[in-house]
Amino acid sequence: MTALAPAAHAAPPSNDDFDGATTISSLPFKSTVDTAEATATDDPTYCDWGTNSVWFRYTAPADGFVRMATDRPEDEKPAISAYTGTRGALTWTPGACQHPYGGGSTTFAVTAGTTYHFLLQDRRFAGPVEFALELVPRSVNDDFAAAAPLPIGTDVAGDPGPATFEAGEPRSLCDRLSTRSLWYRFTPDRAGIFAAQVTQRTNSAAVTVYRGTALGTLSELDCLNSSHDPVVFAATPGETYYVRVANDIYGAEPLTLRLEDAPRITPTVSWVLPAAPGVFDEVRFGIDSGDPAGRWLAGGEVHFGDGTSAPITAVPGQAEVRHRYAADGEYQVTITGYTADGRTGNSTTTLNVETHDVTLAAVKAPAAAKVGETGQVEVSVTGTRYAEDVVVELLRRRADGYHDVVGTVRRHVAVNSTEVVPFSYTYSANDAALGKATLKARVRLDGRTDDNPADNERVAETTVS
Repeated sequence: MTALAPAAHAAPPSNDDFDGATTISSLPFKSTVDTAEATATDDPTYCDWGTNSVWFRYTAPADGFVRMATDRPEDEKPAISAYTGTRGALTWTPGACQHPYGGGSTTFAVTAGTTYHFLLQDRRFAGPVEFALELVPRSVNDDFAAAAPLPIGTDVAGDPGPATFEAGEPRSLCDRLSTRSLWYRFTPDRAGIFAAQVTQRTNSAAVTVYRGTALGTLSELDCLNSSHDPVVFAATPGETYYVRVANDIYGAEPLTLRLEDAPRITPTVSWVLPAAPGVFDEVRFGIDSGDPAGRWLAGGEVHFGDGTSAPITAVPGQAEVRHRYAADGEYQVTITGYTADGRTGNSTTTLNVETHDVTLAAVKAPAAAKVGETGQVEVSVTGTRYAEDVVVELLRRRADGYHDVVGTVRRHVAVNSTEVVPFSYTYSANDAALGKATLKARVRLDGRTDDNPADNERVAETTVS
């Protein structure tokens, strides 16, 4: 038998260990390394963990910003992080954490004379990878005094990654945690209401608009920490307004900011309950602001079309107004409303009020009967406003208080008429045991809801022996 030689394994890369880190002497820097045979014995796991890792080392000659990157597709990227300190006593550098398979923060500030240790951690996709490190110029509009122009109708690019939060910079009401910010300025040549928004839907930057001339005198007009809706503000011609875009170290990424005229609002009735109301109903109207910018109504009025109206109260979300109509008819319901930023709008919708109601006027049954006898029970149903199709039921009350249906009849009731519906009922020993037969008649509309169900039931009793 021939002995098989043990399989040969490639040696780990030279920068597999912290002490053997590849030194980066100048930027920009690029280096390709194969992590397939790399190990990960005592690597820090602040940013992520890995089974295969390599190290790089860079000492910053001056204050500034750097950006780290790898060349793999987004879903195969390794984790990259940066640390200061010595082996066993490393401190993570804020902002330096690219998550495995993409995402995270890759741009961060460096301090002159400080050595940064870069850890590249692989797992599933361990293999050749290019690591790159480059200097990134500080964003030109990092400071309030250097705010960039923000023209209407133009996508203005910015990158809060190589930016800071300067001394004295105010905290906005919607954003208390951001550490990087960009400033923009806008001086309108006409009065108007404007909206500013980050165009990337996945961006989490907070956008705040201010009035004032210096950091210490700014007053906040609006703030929103979501790219799904814009900040909205009313502006006076000739006055300068400042828009700040801010994020934390993880969310700071390239973006575009756009300023436009604020969208028009169209306050509308979004729902009505009941959907087919009558005069017995208290009608509930759900009022939506109809604002593409997502703002709620600060006030307004509902004109119900019958000569009456009611105010719209400012509430978070949809407002609700209630009304009771005195007569059937077709009503034009008009909504007028306004938002806190001064935009106004209105709309009109048609509401049909149609009261469908039948009354169970009477139920007649024999006063007395014997077991085995069959008696005639007459149920009278009256219609008023409209001709209606109805379902009439006769029920017998049991000893336990529940009822059994003993007969069902469908009828058509004409307008302003009474329909007499006959039933036959045979009295039983169970009725005799109770001493009487309690029969309940009830009526319901066939295929729709009765607007006044309180008069849809009556009871008749027959002594049984």
